[in-house]
Amino acid sequence: MNFQNTGYTIKQVQQQIHTVMEDALRPLSLSLSQYNVLKTLETASAVTGAELARKAFVTPQTMHTILTTMERKGLLARSAIVGNSKSFNIVITPRGGKVLADAENALGTVFDTANKALMPEEHAELGRLLQQLALGLKGVS
Repeated sequence: MNFQNTGYTIKQVQQQIHTVMEDALRPLSLSLSQYNVLKTLETASAVTGAELARKAFVTPQTMHTILTTMERKGLLARSAIVGNSKSFNIVITPRGGKVLADAENALGTVFDTANKALMPEEHAELGRLLQQLALGLKGVS
């Protein structure tokens, strides 16, 4: 197998993971991007919309739309930062925390299934190889 085939396989796996996770989150009326926002905010003390966009692999404009939707749903709250009209503090609301917990439960089945597909040492080796490939491609544009 060469890199072209490997890259295609990586993309297939990524797409399947995305689809399965979206399917698991759909009953909660939550997208994978919205889940990523909640998961990031769970552990981040201060994060900007641009940082959230990078972590969710979307543009800042798309993240603005995601945050607005989540705020309307009562999953998070934004408040302006004094002295900076373009930045906001973003926090999870109690409702957002409940939805995040429900999402974690829903995704648990997905993660359990994925974990059973390979032996623990195979997961470790695959992770090591993917990190090696990512490092090898750094700087190539």
